[in-house]
Amino acid sequence: MSLVEVVTNAMVGFVTSVPVNFAILPLFGAPVKLGASMGITLAFTVVSVVRSYLVRRFFAIHIKRFAHWCQDFHDGMRSLGSMT
Repeated sequence: MSLVEVVTNAMVGFVTSVPVNFAILPLFGAPVKLGASMGITLAFTVVSVVRSYLVRRFFAIHIKRFAHWCQDFHDGMRSLGSMT
């Protein structure tokens, strides 16, 4: 589901970004045609999808490990408290 969410978000971003690039880039001295604007946006969209997916997977994997560590730490502290 992470990939579905990331791709959906990227598609919405792509549809939004093409006209924005087409309008904004000429203001910075980079006049572009619609096809070029779509190409630029597509390149950034692909990078965004890969980046977002990898970040989500990283957190999905490591948050479980961190949660287990926290639980073990909590259990250890509770057992120390019951010794007194």
